[in-house]
Amino acid sequence: MGRRERGGRGAIRALAAAAGIIACALASAATPALGAMEIGVIGDPGVDNANQAAVASMVAGWGPDHLVLLGDNYYSSAGGTGTGKYDRTVGKYYCGFLAGVASGPNCAGGTAVTNRLWPIAGNHEYSDAGISNYLSYFSLPGNERWYDVRIGPVHFFMLDSDEALRNASDMAAQKAWLQPAMAASNAPFKVVALHHPPYTSSARGPYPGMRWPFREWGADLVLNGHDHYYERLEVGGLPYVVNGIGGQSVTAFPAAAVAESRAHYSGSNGAMRITATDTLLTAQVLSVDGVVRDVLTLEPDGNGSGEAAGQGAVAGATQAVASMTARVAARTVLRLGARRVSVPVRVSLGGRAPQGATVRAAVTIRRSVRGATLGRGVATVRVAADGSLPTRTTVQVALGASAARVMRAGQRVWATASVRVTPVGGTVATARSAATAVVR
Repeated sequence: MGRRERGGRGAIRALAAAAGIIACALASAATPALGAMEIGVIGDPGVDNANQAAVASMVAGWGPDHLVLLGDNYYSSAGGTGTGKYDRTVGKYYCGFLAGVASGPNCAGGTAVTNRLWPIAGNHEYSDAGISNYLSYFSLPGNERWYDVRIGPVHFFMLDSDEALRNASDMAAQKAWLQPAMAASNAPFKVVALHHPPYTSSARGPYPGMRWPFREWGADLVLNGHDHYYERLEVGGLPYVVNGIGGQSVTAFPAAAVAESRAHYSGSNGAMRITATDTLLTAQVLSVDGVVRDVLTLEPDGNGSGEAAGQGAVAGATQAVASMTARVAARTVLRLGARRVSVPVRVSLGGRAPQGATVRAAVTIRRSVRGATLGRGVATVRVAADGSLPTRTTVQVALGASAARVMRAGQRVWATASVRVTPVGGTVATARSAATAVVR
């Protein structure tokens, strides 16, 4: 199913619940691991006002190694002419990350030794700035409208969704470039960035034209801007993040979230902080007051760890928040020739879950991470009246007829668990986990 997704990691202290706002507020931002790569991700920043300044100040305080801008890096309200438009909305705030950009009164070409800021074009690059000014201001790889850049363990693939949505030949050219580029990458994590969200709860979206087979091509995460709130969605096991709160005025989250939505926040401006090593990527979303509003963690496929955990957050309409963790037990064994296998899944709740909530654990066994399915199984348990949950659930997985033909002794296969908590009148939460299993 690709990388394992975890939402709302950590000890959850409060649920901010107001009109248009649902967010898991965590105590504080985590301290990066020694040697980890730090990447700030900012969406829709280009307004040159107090909002943008507050976000830029917060991100600078993290001390990131690189910045990624998710489009709409300039709005006409910022004023300016020519490449000076971007001097006002990019150079003024991020000069220390820039190298080789057009000179302006706020940033004379950039002060970084090498460029450490990687933007994509949004619709306002075309309608407000003029794409020629965008291309003239920045110094980017490739043809500068779409390109890739590897930042330590994270390989970013940057697309121009605005032109792709208008121009079929441009879309075809980007697809023809993206698929082999992703296939050639050996990075632990592959992230696709495009401005227009393929999936969103917004009434003005989504953009089905950008629903490319990112997961099949190897993506672990898709980042978008455009909508001026934060939302994390999950589609086919792949997390999609809408992050448009980097400066432009935040808009209220829609009254009804789509089924794929997993978390959202629209209380104030903010940004995403990615911390990545070869074995773990953590993406925190922080509002400008420093509160962590959501967390996503990913692990690389086939890293040999034998055990992986997924986390999510759940709250009923009138109940306290609970954090949920799911783990596929390490060293699951499949007996050669068996038609059924028992897969232990440990599910724990930190805090009290809503009364009457149902926990559904589904396990899929595949030949490889994205290989053919060998079997599936589901187990359902109900949260007790005291909010507790059995810590160990065994899922019986029925193996298909093809399993006996393809499995060999000593072979490793892939077991993934998707755990969903469905509270009464509350918010659905999911957690995912994966581990290798051995055939004997």
